Amino acid sequence: VGGHRGLKRAVAGSSFKCNSWDHGLRGPYIQPSHGSPRHSGSMVLTVYTNPISQPSRAVSWACLYEGTEVDEKVIMAGKDTAKDDYRAQNPIPAIPRLDDDGFVLNESHAIMCYLGDKFNWKLYPSEPKVRARIHQYLHWHHTGARNITLALFAPFLRLDKGTSKEQVAFYRKKVDSALRTLEAWLSQSKWLCGDEPTLADLSCYCEVGQCLDKFCGLFKVHGVDVSPYPKLGAWLRECEKLEGFQQSHEALSKLGPTLRETAQRNASKL
Repeated sequence: VGGHRGLKRAVAGSSFKCNSWDHGLRGPYIQPSHGSPRHSGSMVLTVYTNPISQPSRAVSWACLYEGTEVDEKVIMAGKDTAKDDYRAQNPIPAIPRLDDDGFVLNESHAIMCYLGDKFNWKLYPSEPKVRARIHQYLHWHHTGARNITLALFAPFLRLDKGTSKEQVAFYRKKVDSALRTLEAWLSQSKWLCGDEPTLADLSCYCEVGQCLDKFCGLFKVHGVDVSPYPKLGAWLRECEKLEGFQQSHEALSKLGPTLRETAQRNASKL
């Protein structure tokens, strides 16, 4: 997988002051991009992000894959996103957030589709039927693959959300259903929407892949058996060969053992 192409990162930015969270978000992970980005021209695109956030990783990965230069400002979800100046830009107090010369857009799927349209991304083909399949996945994602994070990641690593035992049990029941659906999808084609990777694949991987042993190991922590899903396993390995994967997942890889230990420790509190 290629080098640091078309991406610059800085901790915090503008008027948003970010508390020190973990040294894994600093140091060698945050460094200027190299090479010649293809698309963004003289106007700088700013993305407020955090590499431990699944939707944020998807946006970063897509920009790296396409060579679209963005200036990433790493902030803390739940802290920096609650500040008045951040909320004043857009009513949705969340990450990722795109600022394109004053046009402020939240929600990772909206951001990726917007950039895909603006810069003619290969990950977002213009052919109507392919786009329809991408949109089908992106709509399903919120009640499908996203449940993996809501069941296995967020309750144990975002205690500020105050997830109850009942909520954890509710989402946990949906994990196997999501995995079965993905296995069925991938039994029809190599990628989620056809013969080539799209935004759907990157968005989905960021929810599923974080649970692998190489990152947080959450499938093992929570006793989720993924052996019945061989197509899904093969697809995960193919995703990891895509341009931009290594850089977009570098912080998660570095922090994985700590996140795994934290999840195990906090599981006893719910």
